[in-house]
Amino acid sequence: MINKENGIPYYRQLMDVLQRQIDTGLLQEGQQIPAETEMSETFQVNRHTVRQAVNELCYLGVLYKMRGRGTFVAKAPLDSIEYQLSAKNRFSENITKMGGIPDTKILHPVEMVVPDDVRELLNLNLGDKVYCCYVQRFVNNRPFLVGQTFLPAKIFPNALEYLSTVQSMSHFYEKYNITYRRVKSVVRATFPSQEEAVLLGIPCNMPVIKVENLLKSQDEILIEYGIACYRGDLAKLSLVW
Repeated sequence: MINKENGIPYYRQLMDVLQRQIDTGLLQEGQQIPAETEMSETFQVNRHTVRQAVNELCYLGVLYKMRGRGTFVAKAPLDSIEYQLSAKNRFSENITKMGGIPDTKILHPVEMVVPDDVRELLNLNLGDKVYCCYVQRFVNNRPFLVGQTFLPAKIFPNALEYLSTVQSMSHFYEKYNITYRRVKSVVRATFPSQEEAVLLGIPCNMPVIKVENLLKSQDEILIEYGIACYRGDLAKLSLVW
């Protein structure tokens, strides 16, 4: 119960109570917590106090809210994965060297007119086409990152067919006899979009690390612009050039 004599703010005490219930297994991962009205009656505090405690735990990633459904217990923090970004690094090689099991899925490949911001980055002309797809990557069957990739159509003829069958971007480039290297990376902390959160298996209020990448071929031709979204609770990135 809430101690109303010790001077500790009620919402802080309620946060501690809920955290203990999670730590002891009384509230388990994925379980919905009681509604505000129920906790208000149980702990004899007003609903504002309950709401403040729940919001703080959501901010800390202990709980997460789903619109129209309620508030749930988030997954326990995972061991971080140290991942190195370099000019020529490959995801599968990186993870395998660490003793992990990598996996990749290429999702929703489409052909489209290049968006203006991507057109400028890839030095394309107005109206040029690009292939766009999502790349979902796993480590030991856990979602690790999801990326959106843009590829100039004039450089990769019939790429839509290949993107629908290959499950590795490295194998995709090999089909076109291209050796790629990263020439630029921009890193920032932010929150995922709804689609990114779903693909990563995290709530929308969990921080992520987004990395924008530009790739060139061995002939110094810009061949890819991508935005990789890494799980903030799982990825520990280092940039080595």
